[in-house]
Amino acid sequence: MEWCDCGQHHELDRDIVLGFARDLVDDQAWMTHDEVIDTAMDLWKYISVCRFFLLAIGRSASAVNGGPAPRYGFERGMEIVAYFSKTWQGCPEEICDPTTDGRD
Repeated sequence: MEWCDCGQHHELDRDIVLGFARDLVDDQAWMTHDEVIDTAMDLWKYISVCRFFLLAIGRSASAVNGGPAPRYGFERGMEIVAYFSKTWQGCPEEICDPTTDGRD
């Protein structure tokens, strides 16, 4: 995965995810499902997302947590973002409209 425009490959590690999460999470003991989504969006530099992104977050929550929940322990939320980032392959561009927010 490319994490910047420098052309170098950067490994995803806990510190990278933590840096994004700290800026978005209100209570450092918990992450809401929306904060997990927002952290993944910021990590991937997305302004808006489609339903495929949200479905992939849900699958990641299922793999890590047994299913999506309103909130997760902070570390569990971080694990969901990491799992998502390791498995996200993007969405079928032809059916996504980048001008809409997928959460609407």
